[in-house]
Order: sequence, then C-alpha cells, then structure tokens
Amino acid sequence: MRGSRTRAAVRRALAAGAVAAAATAVAPAAHAAPDEAATATSGTVIGTVESAPIPMVRPQQSLTAVVSVENLAATPVDGARVLLRLTREPLEDRAALADYLAGDQGSMITVGSSDVGTSTVASGDNGRPTAVTRLDGTSSSTVSVTSQAKRLPFAEDTWGVHGVEVLLRTEDGDSTLMTGAVTWVDAAMPQLTLATVATASGQSAQVRSIAAATDIDGVTLAIDQTALSDLGTDTLDLSDRAVMRLPAQDPDIVSLAHAEDASLLDFALDSSLGTGASSLQDTSWLAVVEKADRSTVRLAAEKDAGAMLVTGRADVMSNRVKGAVATTRAGGEEVALLTPDGTLSSYVTAPGGASAGTVGAAIAAGALTASQTVSPVLLWTGDAWAPSGSEDASALAALMNAPFVDAVSVEDLTRDPATQTSIRWKRDTADDMDASTLAGLTSRLADLSELSTVAEDPASILDPGGRTLLSPLDRAVRGDAVQVELRVATSAASVDETLGALHVAAGSDVNFIADQGNLPVTVVNNLDVDATVVVDMTSFSPNLQIRQSPTVTIPARSSKTVPVEVSAVSSANVRAITVLRNAEGIAIAEPVSMSVRVRADWGTAVTAVFTAGLVVLLVMGVIRTIRRGRKETRTTRVTEDSDAPAEKE
Repeated sequence: MRGSRTRAAVRRALAAGAVAAAATAVAPAAHAAPDEAATATSGTVIGTVESAPIPMVRPQQSLTAVVSVENLAATPVDGARVLLRLTREPLEDRAALADYLAGDQGSMITVGSSDVGTSTVASGDNGRPTAVTRLDGTSSSTVSVTSQAKRLPFAEDTWGVHGVEVLLRTEDGDSTLMTGAVTWVDAAMPQLTLATVATASGQSAQVRSIAAATDIDGVTLAIDQTALSDLGTDTLDLSDRAVMRLPAQDPDIVSLAHAEDASLLDFALDSSLGTGASSLQDTSWLAVVEKADRSTVRLAAEKDAGAMLVTGRADVMSNRVKGAVATTRAGGEEVALLTPDGTLSSYVTAPGGASAGTVGAAIAAGALTASQTVSPVLLWTGDAWAPSGSEDASALAALMNAPFVDAVSVEDLTRDPATQTSIRWKRDTADDMDASTLAGLTSRLADLSELSTVAEDPASILDPGGRTLLSPLDRAVRGDAVQVELRVATSAASVDETLGALHVAAGSDVNFIADQGNLPVTVVNNLDVDATVVVDMTSFSPNLQIRQSPTVTIPARSSKTVPVEVSAVSSANVRAITVLRNAEGIAIAEPVSMSVRVRADWGTAVTAVFTAGLVVLLVMGVIRTIRRGRKETRTTRVTEDSDAPAEKE
C-alpha cells in the first residue's frame, strides 16, 4: 500500500516534468529506527522492499531480500542492480546501533547482489555488442537478492548485531531502500527479562485497535473501557490477558493531587469499574504521570493503585538502560513506580512494519539491551501509537517472542521489586489546571450526582455528564492551555444545560380566594429520562400555609402541572418559592418565586352573600306558592256558582 502511494506520487512528479524532484524524494532514516517507507527512487526508477532479510540469522542460514523495481519513464534503463550489504564489524551497543540507523554506517561489505530486468545485447561505447540487463520503459520487475555465505562477516562461536542495508544502484547513483539490523547467533545470548505496558485510551477506534494489536504474551494492556461505549460495543474478551484498568478518560492525576481534591478521580475509577468487561472488576488500576512527586504518589496510594507509570523522558534516546521498577512509600503505603526504557520502546513502535526492517532493528536493540543489563526492562507503547493492524505491531510481537527474551507481565514486575527508591522530583505545578477551574468542575460533578437520583437509573444522567467534565482533565492535553480552556468551556456549557433541564416554569401572580385549595405549579423535564421529584413550596407569610409537598414523575421531554395543596389564614399578598428536590431532600433546580394574592375573607363574604341569596330566593318561592294557592281557591268558587241552574218562578 505504501509502495503504491509512493509510485503514484512519483508518476505525478514525472508527468509535471519534475524528475529531479522525484529523485530527491527519499526520506532520511529515523534516528531511533528505520524509516516508515522502504521505498526510494533513483532517476526514473523506483524500488520497494517487499520482504526484508530475516532478523536473526544462524549458521547455514542466508539473508534474502525481495525488491520490486519499476521504471516510470518510457526509455529503458540498463544495468540496474539491487545490493545487500552488512557492516563489517558488529555494533557494540545501542548507541552504535542508533548512529548506524541515523546514517553513520561506517565500513560496509556487499554480501549479495541481483541484476534488475532481462539480459539483452546492446551496442557498447566501441560499437561492439555488449551483454546488459535491461528494464524496459514503463515496466517493472521483482528481484530476490541473497547473501553469499563466504562473504558474510559473521564470526563463529559468537553472537552480534550487524547493520544491514538494501541498495538500488543505477547509472544515476545509489538509493537506499532499507536500513535495518540483523542479529547473528552462534553462541549463547544474554537473557532479557522484558515487560510491556500498552496504554489504550482516547478515541474508541484507537482503543480497540491497540487492544487487538497487543494481544501478545508479556504485554499488559492498560485500558479505559469507557471509551468503547462510543462505538456501541463496550466489551472486549480480556479473560486470557494481562490487564489493568485506566480511570475513565485517563485524567491528569497530578493536577488532582496538587489540588487535594479526588472527587473527579473517584468518579473516573468508579466509571472504569462499571463499564465493559466483567474481568476488569478484580483488576488493579494504573496511574500514569509524566513526573511523580510526593503528593501524586500519596494520592495513588490512597486510591489503591496497582502501580504508577512514570513517562517523563520515556521518548529520550539513551545508551543507558533504565530499570523497570522500583518501590517508594507514601502515606504509609508502598507504590510501585514503573519506568519505561525510552530507547527500546521507540524501536517496537516504529512505523513501517516488517518490510521496512523494523523487526530486525527491534530484535537487535533488544539483544544489545540484554548485553547491557541484568535488570528487568519495561517497554511502553506511548500515547501516540495507533496501530492499524498486526503489521504495525510486528516488531513488538517479534521482540517479545525472541528466544533470548523472558516475557513477563507488569504484575510479575511489581510482585517483588528489588529496588527501593525515594521521590526526589520537585513539585512542578506549571502545567496544572487552575485550582478555581478545577473546583468548578468538581462542583458541577456534585450537582450532577444529586440530579441523577431523580432517574430510575442514575447512571443515565451521571455517566455522560461526568465524562464530559473529565474531558478538560485528559492527560493528553495537560499543559496545553488553549485545548484545556476550550474543553472547559464546552464541558461546562454542556453540563449546565443538563443541570437546568429539570426546572419549574417561571411563576406569575396567582389569585387565591378560598380558605383551602391548590396552587398550580408547572414542572418542565427536558431530560431524556423520566424524573421523579418532590415539588417543595415555601410560603414567606403565615397567611398562606403549605399543606403538602407532592412527589410526581415527569415523563422525559415533557411538562406537567402539579397541584400543591395550601390553606389561607387571612387576606394578604404573599411571596412563595418553589424548589424541586430529589428523594433525599436535596434541591436539584433553581428556586422559582411567585406572588400569591390571598383573599381568604373574600371567600367567606362571597359564601355568606351566596347563602343569603339562596334564603331570599327560598322565601320568595314560598310566598309565591302561597299566593298562587289562594288565587286558585277563589277562582274555583266563582265557577261553581256560575254553573248552578237558575230557579224557576
């Protein structure tokens, strides 16, 4: 894939008439390890190493490299060759290896060569036919170059590390395709006790890729499993692996220790236990800091950290081998301090894969490390390492499985460390988060915790909000003032929106003209979950008494009018406030004030008037009935008299 991208780039350069620019496109070898792309150009010819020589060679074995060569021009190229070269003398130590890879190659010997193209006959300078090897225009060829046994500079009954180089030679000059190392083995090698810790935090895809690439014996995976929830798959099968927990979001423990406030760390640790694989429930956690001081170690001890990884200067090349582990005491407890060897670590995380010679360089660096120490050594894959597959971890896997390596876990290292040390680093607060800013984040976390109890599942509110608050404390942005400020503003705004999502609607003036009744309160729930709250109203006058504080459940993303039972003592204008509380009685929303015009005597007067009116109507009805009865009686008598027959005379 890398070779195809490089070839495409060179074609574009040639099409633009930039052959000279393409010829200078070879990147220099990395200081710590071979360059990423085992590809180079020489004039119009581009070469790519498809297979590097074996990293460890024994008697009767040979070294072989497979190289693809392509002529990008239309004209043929004659006499191109691929050379395989070794240093005449073995490299003495890690410093010599680093110098060689950086370009100080010293005396080299060609141990094998191969012509590129097909044999043909061409006219020589004198006009006579001459046999040549030709690579036709716009064509390619794959060649294999193998060492000749009699040319190998290896000494019997010894072991040693030699620099190796694959070279493309044309009439335009030499181009180095690959620079690496091979380890010659014809004697017993010193053993190296080696452990690796791979820290996996940050983006979900990166966490999963690191976990997949480091499934290697002797590699301890320190993982923040809360990050995997972003992918919707927050579990991994870690049952057969050496695993440690990272607190959620891998927070800046140094700032928290200096501020003497562990609330956010407690939340991060609790979150790492409550998410992901059940196999992590019984594992210890790993504290990761750049520098350790007494406050930081004390905090780690108080929170029962399994170990503290001190990464300061882990990326600095050094010929001196760093011991893997030492213990120190803080607060009466012992804490294991892990110190990675930056030099060896850089080899196993170098980009490029096996074809770029990284495997050979890593094994060579491991062999030279073994010759320089008898103490255990720790590798750390670093924060920036993002393997896209097993190829990117091939150097690490090869070294951990090398025959001279005794691969152990971090737990094995910390079980019985032989070295005791004391903390001598001065307390450095230059990159700490501002104390007031940290206090604001802590306060919001406490508010979130109280709010979360209104939900049936408190984690549905607390977990996403709490992790948002941890974002500014991400260890990866420690000391980056711009990033920290941006994250603080973003997380504060997000959490404040959540804290204000459950509230009482703004109150208005209310008329209450009865001795007893209900005052309406509208509760708004903009949370994504149902919320059960206590509607607590307080009157600031004895003229209005609150009889009940109802408990109600407000559906998610809705509002509800809640009646609060009250009674009036006498007429007055009363101010009242309403507060939403959780089941523990803690206020979880801002109080809302309302004005109540209580007219208790109005209710009595209206009742009296109404009663009097009813009595009057009743009396009038009775009188009317009586009068109607009398009229009907008189009318009946007249009628009876008029109907009687007249008497005869």
